[in-house]
Amino acid sequence: MDDWLVELGRLGRYPVPIQEHINLSQVTIVPGVQQGSTNFLISALQIQYPDAEVLGKGWFAWLLTSIGMFFAMAPNIVSQKVLQLYFRFAIVIFHILVVFYWIWFPIKASQTGGFQSGSGIFRHFYNGINQGEEEQASDAYCWIVSILFGAWVFYGYDASVHLAEETKEASEVVAKGMWMSTLSAWLMSVPTPIIILFCMQDFEGIINGAFANNWAEYLVQLVGPSGAVAILSLLWVDSTCATASCFMSAQRVTYAISRDGILPGSKYFRRLSKKNHMPIHAAFLVLAMSIIITTAVIGSVVAFSAITATATIATNVSYLFPIIARHTVGRKGFEPARWNLGRWTIPCAVVASVYISFLVVILLLPQVYPVTGETLNYAPIMIGGISIISLLGWVLPFGLGGKHWFKGPQRTISEEEVIEAKVVGGDVNEKA
Repeated sequence: MDDWLVELGRLGRYPVPIQEHINLSQVTIVPGVQQGSTNFLISALQIQYPDAEVLGKGWFAWLLTSIGMFFAMAPNIVSQKVLQLYFRFAIVIFHILVVFYWIWFPIKASQTGGFQSGSGIFRHFYNGINQGEEEQASDAYCWIVSILFGAWVFYGYDASVHLAEETKEASEVVAKGMWMSTLSAWLMSVPTPIIILFCMQDFEGIINGAFANNWAEYLVQLVGPSGAVAILSLLWVDSTCATASCFMSAQRVTYAISRDGILPGSKYFRRLSKKNHMPIHAAFLVLAMSIIITTAVIGSVVAFSAITATATIATNVSYLFPIIARHTVGRKGFEPARWNLGRWTIPCAVVASVYISFLVVILLLPQVYPVTGETLNYAPIMIGGISIISLLGWVLPFGLGGKHWFKGPQRTISEEEVIEAKVVGGDVNEKA
């Protein structure tokens, strides 16, 4: 994204604070996604071993999350071929889960308590924000905050961008990858929840479930303990594969800003493996930072929630920068990719900008009432602190600030290599 920002309006003299937000968002997403995956696994273990006290310990959740992140890192340091096979395996697991949701769930619902009524699904509203004696958050406020769940669906869809330098015919393939992943996520997100809701058995029992993830209670009611353990285990595997996608994005971004000399120790973190040219040192840094961030869950779930909320805010803001720059200061000089949205570019940019701006505001709001030290949304404080540190790092005097030494994205190939390069699958008159 830093390359885009330099091209989109000659912002090369301002990218360090922006890159701090981008790198923060990508790195903090990794432990956030894997912690959600860990909750699936812990829920499965709670079903199997209901009296095991260790399952409720913060250190145990930290350990499982750290192990999961190691599994997510592994394919990202071996080779592109292994990474490809890893994601194809994830696609198989995903489709197995879809078959369960679309076929097995309706069958089991018809054999147990039956289906929910249409009015119960589409007209019943539950406000779970108010946890005190009096109602402080209205139903409208609750509905607005629920938009956050839609934002979490789209984690990782930008992975193709971070692989652009490693992709053949990137001018077309990368754009199509983002478009198709977004479209498929949207299409699948409509029928699947509707099927799941109609198959729901006891709503109050699900809300008051004692598992690490309320989804476990839903599964126990519908498919029984054994079926619930099987699905939760598959979800852990599939979610860990999703973490691998997020890890890949964080690894590539870390490598990119190390290549540009921004990180301390950049010479080490920008090194590639000799055999497969994978940025393994950047991967080790992402893993170490992710494990450190995950330690927050040992002492406080609230602290960890603040970290993941910060990740979501920083991620969406990092998407907003190139969108705005592309259609303002970079409007005249930017060359679209071979495959682009054409006349739909500006309408899509407007919708995306409005949505992201609205979403950022929602992410800063309290998500539970009454607001106390335990329920406060600390994301605004963290975002403000990180922004101040990033800006100070840019303007520091005596040659220490980024404005004194940052020269913009560094070329990884020489002019001679560009001239001698052969164009594959494109127009030979196209600029290299």
